[in-house]
Amino acid sequence: MNPNFPLTHLLPADAAHPEHADAATFGQFVGTWDMDVAFFDRAGRSIYHHKGVWSFAWVLDGRAIQDVLTYANRTAPHSLAPYQRNIGTSLRWYDPHAAQWVVLWLGANSGNLVWLRGGRVGDEIHLFGDEPDGTVNQWMFTDITPEAFHWIGRLSDDGGQSWWVEQEMKAVHRVTGR
Repeated sequence: MNPNFPLTHLLPADAAHPEHADAATFGQFVGTWDMDVAFFDRAGRSIYHHKGVWSFAWVLDGRAIQDVLTYANRTAPHSLAPYQRNIGTSLRWYDPHAAQWVVLWLGANSGNLVWLRGGRVGDEIHLFGDEPDGTVNQWMFTDITPEAFHWIGRLSDDGGQSWWVEQEMKAVHRVTGR
């Protein structure tokens, strides 16, 4: 460990904190997932489709989950190599006072910063967040099994009356799904 940069030692956690109120919701995703990543325009036409990797891990003494999502950059569409890929990260932690999860996403290439809140809705996970321009984000994890899940990112510019799918990802667990 570099004493001037202890982050690599201080950030990871082996498991959820023993007092974590809802470790199972996002804890089930801990590991590495092979992704099929797609983006769509407002009319539903595919504007991007490629493979990616999404990894989740417990961090901060098991009080949060951090993920890193990478997928090929449109300018280098066949590469997941550093500097030639899109990359972003989320921190996810449970707020016991609100009884919901808080998610902060940083798209390192795009500069997008997204705040969402939510949790389980039946067998799914739904998260919502408001953008400064009034757009509402909805992220949904659906069809969740130990081997796979489906992630849908939707947007609404009319307060949630209507939605359009901006992004969709299908995940296969790297360990159990192959």
